[in-house]
Amino acid sequence: MLDLGVIEIGESDYVSPMILVETIGREPRPCIDYRKLNAITKTQYFPLPNIEERVERVAAANYISVLDLTKGYWQLPLTKRAQRYAGFATNFGCYIPKTMPFGLVSARFTFSKFMAELLKGCEDFCVPYLDDLAIFSNSLDEHVKHLDVILRKIGNAKLKIKPSKCSLGRKTVKYLGHVVGNGIRSPVEAKIQAIVNFPAPKTKTEIRRLIGMIGYYSRYIKDYPKIVEPLTNALRGKNKREQITWTPECQKAFDTIKGKLVERPVLHAPDLF
Repeated sequence: MLDLGVIEIGESDYVSPMILVETIGREPRPCIDYRKLNAITKTQYFPLPNIEERVERVAAANYISVLDLTKGYWQLPLTKRAQRYAGFATNFGCYIPKTMPFGLVSARFTFSKFMAELLKGCEDFCVPYLDDLAIFSNSLDEHVKHLDVILRKIGNAKLKIKPSKCSLGRKTVKYLGHVVGNGIRSPVEAKIQAIVNFPAPKTKTEIRRLIGMIGYYSRYIKDYPKIVEPLTNALRGKNKREQITWTPECQKAFDTIKGKLVERPVLHAPDLF
């Protein structure tokens, strides 16, 4: 982080502890515990875009490019005052962030607002979702012009993108957990496998996690509310114990949902014009 210029050695009256969060298949991510700072920070809100609306608009296009900003938050500088409040401590010294770190309560607001202002006037062919940008067009010539406009805006703002996570001028792309393009959309195979391989839940927390995973793809499953009812019923009652009874009805609902997703369902993007 020092080499990248996102932090500097320093001192402050306000410091928060830093920890490393490890995720399988990814590099460890430094996270700062800003809970005490966030508790006394005035929360600001910027409406996150509707994911379904984004997916439907991009899926309807014939040519799509997806850009991913490299550690997007780190590309926004902090004011001197904000740097002082956002200081953090490690077991080998104190540091001051020069750019916006992850964990601040207003970080999502700030970044979303910045991206909306950056892409103002391009809403008809480019939609952001935090640091993911999708550029979509009906013809190749049109797409080249749209790409040129967006890349110039990114260059003028001195932002950096991660080439390994970008796809340019494709007929279909992976976008927000879906495969989209040419007027259709379907779930990403890896996400389906994660649901298929999910073990039978034993606690309410595991059921909530399962419902969250399958709920993201509920539009692909006909009669989803009726099928998932046994799972939601398992969460009812005043009993706050985590342990649940996994009934045959729950297993049947789980197997039905997995079977419908394994069939690789496809939806057609609506023609909104």
